[in-house]
Formats: sequence, C-alpha cells, structure tokens
Amino acid sequence: MDFITKYQQYFIIIVISLILGLIRWSFLDKDFPLIGLSENQIKSIRIKQLSKNIDSGSIDFSLMKKIVSDKVFPIIDARDLESYDEGFIGHAINIDALLLIEDGDENETNKLYQFFDSFSDNRIILYCWNPDCDRAEFLRAFLIDSDLMLESDISIYKGGWEEWDSLYKGK
Repeated sequence: MDFITKYQQYFIIIVISLILGLIRWSFLDKDFPLIGLSENQIKSIRIKQLSKNIDSGSIDFSLMKKIVSDKVFPIIDARDLESYDEGFIGHAINIDALLLIEDGDENETNKLYQFFDSFSDNRIILYCWNPDCDRAEFLRAFLIDSDLMLESDISIYKGGWEEWDSLYKGK
C-alpha cells in the first residue's frame, strides 16, 4: 500500500509542477512559445548561420540570395537615387554614398541617422554597381570613421547590382 501512495505523491508533485510552470509561462513575454521556437529565436539562428558564412567581409551571389530571402540583415544600396529607383536588391534602402561623403548632403545624412536609430542588428550589407564601383567602400569608411559601425560588422556584396540583376532575372 505504501508503494502506491509513493507513486501517487510523485504524480501529484509532477502535476503541481506542471500547473505552476504553465502559470509562470502565462506571465512571460508572449514571444516565448510553449512549444517550438519564437520568431526572434528563429531569426537569431538564421543570423548566426549566415554570419558564419560571412568571414572576409565580402559576399558572393549565393550568400546574398540567402541574406535577401531570410531578411535577417539590413541592406544598403550606395548608388544614386535614380539608379535605386530603377531597381534594387531585396529590402535594401538607399543611401547615396557620394552625396553623403562628398557633398555632406543633409537629407542623406538625416536618412542615414534615421536608419541607425531604427537599426537593431549588428551587421549590415552594402553594395553598389559592380566590383569596380567604390561607393560601397566609401560608405563603409564613412560608417567606420563616424563610429556608427565596426569594420567587422560591415560586409560588401562585391558583385553589386549588375551581378544581381543579371543572375537573378527570372529566378
């Protein structure tokens, strides 16, 4: 008879623990699912996986496709606004590097600082026309010199818009 009561006590302890655990869970942030992973946890895993692939600071086409499809890193198009309006990569925003650096354009400066006010990630991707285009490099240097980003947190898609446009058509 003592044998049954002992297991009944274990069962009662387990049930009480489950009930108290569920009560505690109900008071937690709703981005903490009971089963599975939350959106933020999935995003963190994708960021970690993609970050492992970005080691040299430059990105190839296949990695850029993953970055665009996962939408885990912000992308900045360093070309002029007219070029950006004709087409851009994924969810990129436009910061005209030459207007920002050479002219000190107030609108571009404000746009850049507004971007960083809403910026929560620790890595960004820059691109311009092609490997011969220096705008992304200029913007990278500006971000580092302005203490907005660390050099290790800025990656450049060297193929730029021309590679993306030629390889991504129809895909």
